[in-house]
Amino acid sequence: MLRAVIKNTRLLDGRAYIGIGLLGVLISFRNNPDVIKALMFVLSLVLYVAYAFAINNCFDSDTDALNPRKRNKNPIASGELSFRVGIISSFILILGGMLISLFSNRDAFIVYTIMTALATFYSAPPRLKARPIVDVLSHGLFFGTMPFIYGAYFDGSITLYEGLIGLALFSYSMAMELRNHLEDYESDLKANLKTTPIVIGKRTSEKLVLIFSLLSLAILLGSLCYPFALTGVLGLIGTRRKTKISYELLDWSMVLLLIFHALKHSGV
Repeated sequence: MLRAVIKNTRLLDGRAYIGIGLLGVLISFRNNPDVIKALMFVLSLVLYVAYAFAINNCFDSDTDALNPRKRNKNPIASGELSFRVGIISSFILILGGMLISLFSNRDAFIVYTIMTALATFYSAPPRLKARPIVDVLSHGLFFGTMPFIYGAYFDGSITLYEGLIGLALFSYSMAMELRNHLEDYESDLKANLKTTPIVIGKRTSEKLVLIFSLLSLAILLGSLCYPFALTGVLGLIGTRRKTKISYELLDWSMVLLLIFHALKHSGV
């Protein structure tokens, strides 16, 4: 059962979101080079991401059972873990994360609490992920802006520069949510879910993915004082017909820019 509980956290799938929070810690580390406190922040971020995926598996077990790609990643959908044990283990994870966060600072704890609430209600009733527009906006917050802002509160404050990165991550997380829904389009349709792509259509959703992705890259470039750098390349990426290749290029562009920000502004 322990193996199924660990599998339910899907930490490998959530590594990018852990990285978002870690980026905030790295950028703030120069102002507060406390290694022990940094490790506590990172641990609370890992527990948060593990909880968000675990609670999502609990309430997505019915739709994931209809999707072969998702069924193997969801031990509740595959019958390896009961719903009850999934819920209990999920709340043990987030309880540990909140206790650790409590010893950080008040603002960071407030951010942690709010993003936990959003992650919970995204999957559990009222199930924000099944409400068009709200699904995309909420994902942009609890798996985009807020993990970064939580990490950035490591030094006790948020700068304008950190706010711009948070805005870029918000935009990219919305794109990621649309991509996730597009991958689950058929199973969500069978389950009668009203996600944003189902309401506005696949083609419009794919266009929004590129718009939100390019916007996030433009913000990151602009905050480095290179507002026009790579504009031509990014334009070509957005017009390519092979959408999957475009997504890979966009992802790598985002990762490289975030790494550059981390190296340039951290004290590591």
